[in-house]
Amino acid sequence: MKKKKVIIVTMTIILLIVISYFGFQLVNQNQDIEDAIEQELYELKHTVEDIYAIEFLDDDRVLVFYSWSFPDYSNFGVMELEKTWRGWQFVEAVSNRMEMKNAWLKGVYVKIGDRAILRGPTWASVAKIEIITGDGREYRPEIGKAERNIWYLILDDAPFEEATFILYDNDGEVLHEEVLEFDLNWPE
Repeated sequence: MKKKKVIIVTMTIILLIVISYFGFQLVNQNQDIEDAIEQELYELKHTVEDIYAIEFLDDDRVLVFYSWSFPDYSNFGVMELEKTWRGWQFVEAVSNRMEMKNAWLKGVYVKIGDRAILRGPTWASVAKIEIITGDGREYRPEIGKAERNIWYLILDDAPFEEATFILYDNDGEVLHEEVLEFDLNWPE
């Protein structure tokens, strides 16, 4: 009789563990990425309104581009989140302060995870950016819009120290052309 009770109690505990595990998986699988981002930015003392772009690297990794420092929003950050069995989790974040006064374009190089990223603020009238490196590589970075415009480029190849940036308006007219230099010695 005692052996039968032990087996019943053991089986009940195992069944509860299995049901709890699958319930936990169901809840975390349906976790909204926006809710996870909001929670992580809250923990970093930032607000959701400062998000410029969300870039999915794959189904389980995402980069979030954001800024803060009301009223001038001069601090720019990028945060990586990874989806685990517990839901979306913070991996790493990097931020830089960039002054925008009297500048069409600013930019900085950072590494986050295994990615090299160039990013920075630009004027609101800029609709498209073309980047041409000295060795002839051409890029078209994304432009995220929030309080300001921020451009970003996630590099799949080797980073470059200098490039010509051509800024275009909505009509395709060149607004400005500028050479930017990047310090590739970001701390590892």
